[in-house]
Amino acid sequence: MNFDEFRRQMESYRKAVDDEAASLKDSYLALDRLHAVYRKFDLEERAMANKVLVEWALSEDENLRFDALALIDDLKIKDAKTALLQLASRLATSQTSSAPYELRKVKRIIADLDLV
Repeated sequence: MNFDEFRRQMESYRKAVDDEAASLKDSYLALDRLHAVYRKFDLEERAMANKVLVEWALSEDENLRFDALALIDDLKIKDAKTALLQLASRLATSQTSSAPYELRKVKRIIADLDLV
């Protein structure tokens, strides 16, 4: 499977579990399922998943970013550090009301990745 196919599958899976979580009113179900599927990936699939998570972390969609940041943080995905630095820079100049809080979270994740 090539990277584009893998990306589409991950996006499709995330949408399905996100829709299921919304219908069950369980906001953490999607993250739980995304964690579980990531843990089943082999090394090659994890490398591709890490790239997808980096893309999601840089998304304009706050919900997609939330999921990506949670997975990057929980799974200690060091490959995401450059993207997180880019996101921090973007958030530092953002006028959205949530930007300062998300910026704090991103800085904490970067600091945690530096310790790994």
